[in-house]
Amino acid sequence: MTKPSRRATMMSALRPMLVVAAGCALTPGAGVAQTEWTPQKSIEFVVPTAAGSTMDLLARTVQNIWQKYQLVTKPVIVQVKSGAGGALAWSYVSRKTGDGHTLAISGPTLLSQDLLHIGDLSYKDVTPIAQLFTEYTGFAVAADGPIKSGADLVKALASPTPPSVGVAPGFGGSNHVALLKLARAAGIDPGRLVIVPFKGANESVTALLGGHIDVSVGTMAVLAPSLKTGKMRIVAVAAPARLAGEMSSIPTWRELNLDVVEGNWRGIVGPRELGPSEVAFWSSRLADVVRSPEWAESLSRNYWDADFRTGDDARRFLDAQYEDLRTVLPNLTQAK
Repeated sequence: MTKPSRRATMMSALRPMLVVAAGCALTPGAGVAQTEWTPQKSIEFVVPTAAGSTMDLLARTVQNIWQKYQLVTKPVIVQVKSGAGGALAWSYVSRKTGDGHTLAISGPTLLSQDLLHIGDLSYKDVTPIAQLFTEYTGFAVAADGPIKSGADLVKALASPTPPSVGVAPGFGGSNHVALLKLARAAGIDPGRLVIVPFKGANESVTALLGGHIDVSVGTMAVLAPSLKTGKMRIVAVAAPARLAGEMSSIPTWRELNLDVVEGNWRGIVGPRELGPSEVAFWSSRLADVVRSPEWAESLSRNYWDADFRTGDDARRFLDAQYEDLRTVLPNLTQAK
């Protein structure tokens, strides 16, 4: 479900476009043909995970850029509809057939729930609009706990009394898949794992810091604040290479001879049967977002690996991720 890092390539391509004169707004749809459809009422921007999660942060980042540069003239209202691993939100959006006034953040559980036959929703019941980025997964423990390294964690997971591990959003997401990939690489029976599902990774972090679970698997943007306070230790990251900046001291699983690479991709979807004009409008407004200096700063601050795709390319991305997830599905069904 992952790919080699494309941040350097993407940011190099974006730099010439990120020079925005002070006080000047981006031109709506710049470089993209204007479309016939425009919003006629408020926009519902649905978040499938808990308030404070990475998906919530993403939605509010996009909302703020649209509003700052007046790229969308109607109000954009972020609505949190967490539950059922995201299915609650995506089912809600899917039922708004053809309505361009409803959008949602998408992520890996949109695909895994289809494969796991959780509910009736297929990823083809929503319309892909754009893919935005991937964020890699960290494995965190309490700073004062007995687990001090990735090797310690693997040893603990293989013990007769394995530690409890929090994952979000629920089963089948990339945090869950990362844990299962670690078990597979280390030769650990995934059926023995003690997995605790949460609606959002921030809830998993809270549980870890409160001593209710032993390990939290989450994205770096969610883990970083607690790491900086000294209350948490990240023993390894499931990235293809070490992250940059202040996270560069964290080893990858590959450095520990365990081939574990997994990340949460994030995209934007609309209801089923969304028309070409609506898709074109939102694709152009998201293209405006990724050209903004605020987006570039968000990528760096949150350790998001840029991967912007729209149209057929976004749909092909989902199809490829769906097929890739099939290779992990047997472990998913064992470790629910």
